[in-house]
Amino acid sequence: MESYPFVLVDVFTDAPLAGNPLAVVFEAEGLDAARMQALAREFNLSETTFVLPPRSSEATRRLRCFSPAAEVFGAGHNALGAWWAILDRGDVPVPEGETTVWQELGERILPVAVTRVSGRLRRVAMTQAPPRVGPGVPDLGGLARALSLDRDALEVEGLEPQVVSTGASHLLVPARGLADLARVRVDARELAALAKPLGCEGCYLFCLETREPSSVAHARGFFPGIGIDEDPATGSAAGPLALYLVARGRAQEGEWLTIEQGDEIQRPSRIEARVTAERVEVAGRCAILAEGTVRL
Repeated sequence: MESYPFVLVDVFTDAPLAGNPLAVVFEAEGLDAARMQALAREFNLSETTFVLPPRSSEATRRLRCFSPAAEVFGAGHNALGAWWAILDRGDVPVPEGETTVWQELGERILPVAVTRVSGRLRRVAMTQAPPRVGPGVPDLGGLARALSLDRDALEVEGLEPQVVSTGASHLLVPARGLADLARVRVDARELAALAKPLGCEGCYLFCLETREPSSVAHARGFFPGIGIDEDPATGSAAGPLALYLVARGRAQEGEWLTIEQGDEIQRPSRIEARVTAERVEVAGRCAILAEGTVRL
């Protein structure tokens, strides 16, 4: 029987029992993909991340991430929470101030900027993959039906549904306001069927009306294609949303933007995203909730 240490992390929050929960399993080189997938089903969180030695000499650590249904490759809460846990354990020593470590995620090696102040982690910021813009959605009526909304709830002047990827493809869907987001009832089969031809697993529904004046958007993430009814915080979608808003003049390039998510399911999360000419970054804080050991 082998033992694998793990922690539970609440990501995109500094308060336990908020944000997006994540299981992080360390020293996972003894696990094959089937065992990793089975553990992800057992934890039954939106994602579980396994920490491995890197295959490339350029990387500091390799991460493999699984939803309850499939392996995923976007750099969102799955990676940010893992790095917070790695650094909190002291597995990768980092000096005071800002430094960079490197993550191997799928076939990509991407930088992770770490800020430590007075010996404590202050921020972990990930650079996501170069952006790719995909098609819009011709069947707006079908999308509205999949969300149990009237079509006009998704008709927002100057904004339209768009597929954008910074590592994982997300269907970004604008809505009129918070009241529309609160009314959503998802037909999982219909949404998955609509999203699949676009290379997506569901949609990231957002509006520019926010709960807090410092935020730029409020969002809900529905991803039935990978077994996630609703995600409390989706870093891999927040980067594309920030890019989308900057491109349309609804947000400022070079500034850290706050995206709200998770409030409707009592897991309030606040995701930071920044878009520059060079990169798209996602950042946040985390809270370590619990630790234990998996014995297999």
